[in-house]
Amino acid sequence: MYRLKSLNSRLSRQFFLLLLSILLATFVFIYWFSVPLIKQTVFEIEHNASRTVLNNVFELASRMYTNVEDYRAQTLKAYQQQLKVAVSITESYLAGIHTQVKQHPEQREELLQQAYETIRHFNYGNHNYIWIADYHNKMLSHPDPRFHGQNMQNTVDDTGNPIVPRLVKDAIRDGEGFYEYQWSSSDSTQALDKYSYVKNYPEWGLVMGAGVFLDDLEKDIQQRKDAAINELRKALAEIKVAKTGYLFIFDAHDQVLIHPNANAYKTEVAELLNPLSQNKIGDELKRVADTGSELHYLWDKPNDPGNYIYEKLSLVRHLQGFDWYICSSVYLDELRSSSETLSTRILTVAIMTLLAALGLAYFFVNRITQPLEQLAQTARRVSSGDLLAKSGIQSSDEVGVLAESFDGMVGLLKDNIDSLDTQVKQRTEELLATNARAQRMSAVGQLAGGLAHDFNNLLSIILGNLLLARDRYLGAQGLDELLSPAIRASRRGAEITHRLLSFARRQSLRTETLAVEQRINETVDLLRGSLPDSIHLAYERDSANTSIRVDASLLENALVNLALNARDAMPQGGKIIFKTQTLSLTEPLDGFDEPVKLGNYVAITISDTGSGFSEDAYQRAYEPFYTTKSGTTNSGLGLSMVYGFVKQSQGYIQIQTSPQGSEITLLIPRILSEATAHSSISSPLDVDEIKRLLAGKLLLIVDDNEDVRAVIRSQLTDMGIHVLEAADAEEAITLLQTIPNLDGLISDLMLSGNLDGEYIAKQLYELKPNSLILLISGYSPEIDPEDPQSLDFPLLRKPFDQEALALALWRAAKGGAAHESWQADLCD
Repeated sequence: MYRLKSLNSRLSRQFFLLLLSILLATFVFIYWFSVPLIKQTVFEIEHNASRTVLNNVFELASRMYTNVEDYRAQTLKAYQQQLKVAVSITESYLAGIHTQVKQHPEQREELLQQAYETIRHFNYGNHNYIWIADYHNKMLSHPDPRFHGQNMQNTVDDTGNPIVPRLVKDAIRDGEGFYEYQWSSSDSTQALDKYSYVKNYPEWGLVMGAGVFLDDLEKDIQQRKDAAINELRKALAEIKVAKTGYLFIFDAHDQVLIHPNANAYKTEVAELLNPLSQNKIGDELKRVADTGSELHYLWDKPNDPGNYIYEKLSLVRHLQGFDWYICSSVYLDELRSSSETLSTRILTVAIMTLLAALGLAYFFVNRITQPLEQLAQTARRVSSGDLLAKSGIQSSDEVGVLAESFDGMVGLLKDNIDSLDTQVKQRTEELLATNARAQRMSAVGQLAGGLAHDFNNLLSIILGNLLLARDRYLGAQGLDELLSPAIRASRRGAEITHRLLSFARRQSLRTETLAVEQRINETVDLLRGSLPDSIHLAYERDSANTSIRVDASLLENALVNLALNARDAMPQGGKIIFKTQTLSLTEPLDGFDEPVKLGNYVAITISDTGSGFSEDAYQRAYEPFYTTKSGTTNSGLGLSMVYGFVKQSQGYIQIQTSPQGSEITLLIPRILSEATAHSSISSPLDVDEIKRLLAGKLLLIVDDNEDVRAVIRSQLTDMGIHVLEAADAEEAITLLQTIPNLDGLISDLMLSGNLDGEYIAKQLYELKPNSLILLISGYSPEIDPEDPQSLDFPLLRKPFDQEALALALWRAAKGGAAHESWQADLCD
């Protein structure tokens, strides 16, 4: 645990002042550039909320109008059906009378008069009736004595046009139809709008009609309209815009229909004036309706009545169906209040954060410089010959790793002096233990392989800065002794990360096309010397010269792993048989870890005569760290590693087991062509030659980690290369398109956002095919061994030093447009 001290050293003070300056500059920048934008954005949100509420209410009112109009149309249609039925019934009755007339022609006049008299008393609906007129406009049947038996030639409407003659004429012309005209009811002399169905009967020489007065329909429509207003009044009563803003509605006659203030209901908007313009507010509200513009005026507040000094904004929508004006009304200061409150809170949080950051800065400055001073003092003691000196620093951060590595180096040096043999034995045991730990950690890689990218970025930053510090301060006494253990520890961390990637199926592959039979023969010869005489080892094959594209070392490791597992299953001896055969699948194949795609494969089978898998072992065979063996050397990663290799090679795996033995089959895609891509690029003489060839070029670095970019920038500038930087793909593409003299690109493969480094590389390649293009990553992509286009550009794995970067750049530069030969350009 570190004890805080005052900042006495020059390094501590400089470091703290630098952090303080960065924090203050960041605070000022963020506040002055973001807070006004936030205030404006919040204001716009509040402002747009009133517009949204108004639009929603307008849509609600529009739907209500549509419902009223639909009701009008449906009611009118029902009236039409009712009128037709009434005429049809009367027609049936009159047809019966005419039948009697034919039987008794001498009684024609008497029968017809009785029929017409009877029809006068027919009624339906709301006291509606049937009327009959002949072609001479004589009313043969009508319930109103004023019209019954009268000639209707002189009965006219308000415009002086005859009514019945026009209806008779239209019916004779159309045969039948619906007509609207004005007519007075029996209990009123006032002419009302009437809607009638009139039908011509030429065989009888008359027309028959039935109608309804439209004022009944309009009464129903008005009731519907009043219900809509009440429903809107309830809805608007619950709506608030900002704190006290509201919505109100007035009609074309300036009468307020809906207002949250009961005193304003049914008042005249025309009586109110805008204090700013002294014009009628009603006229101004109508003028801005549906224009998208707002009416700006002054008004009083409920808590300050009569004082018209408060700014208000109103938006207006005109509902033409009802001829309503729907308005929003909100105080401007209420719209601004939320943004002002948020700004104050942001400032308060920012100040508190700044103070906390200053405290943390002071703490971390002490945490970093104090152990470095302690480590430097320990180094001086060691240089004077005291090999028992220890730094005494214990922490889990990078400084602790550096101190632990330094203490380990001193202890290792002492052990070497005491006994070389003891040290070799101890080192061997440490390597075995490290290997076991690395295997156990690889299971973590299966669950969180994506974290390897970030971890390799950290290693790149640590290793890159350590190497740069060693190169730039080479003359500093004792510095190399402090940094070398940390560099070795960083390289070891990179190696561990590579193992973590195994189970995540993101380990870098050195794939090559190889003859599988030859490779298995070599593996079998290797195993013969490792297996006891009680185990018989054989290899059976059904063809020769079968090619697959895999990582040869990983294939050999997988075969050896499976053979050793088979040996352990046969403590009393038995048989291990390797077998290969080619398969051409034209239909799905079951029994493997997942459905097998159609295609050409090589099946590699390893069978034994052991005791087989237990049910539990069979179900958990591929799980990391699961093992049925005892002993510290059995990590339970054997089948897991085989599984990871097979899946990264685009293959499949199957386990078949019984008490008489087990059989494990690896299905690997077969390469039909034996052509192998070889790089024609030779290595340069030395790194200095590379620096001379690349000096003066302008390269773009793309990485979403600022510290990684800083390390690569320092490595490139030390080689005399000019550098531009981009933090994401969008910025990088913009630079590619705007800088014509760009010589090349170094990009992280995985970037934040939707675009990756390969996309940027392809964009540059399309613009300038001869550009120097190099991709870097701590998280290798999944590469299809049969698809040479799955990665078109050289890839350098993180972390790397300046020499590895220089060599990768030289290869990329020499590769030119021949990006298809990517397999030879994968750099470790």
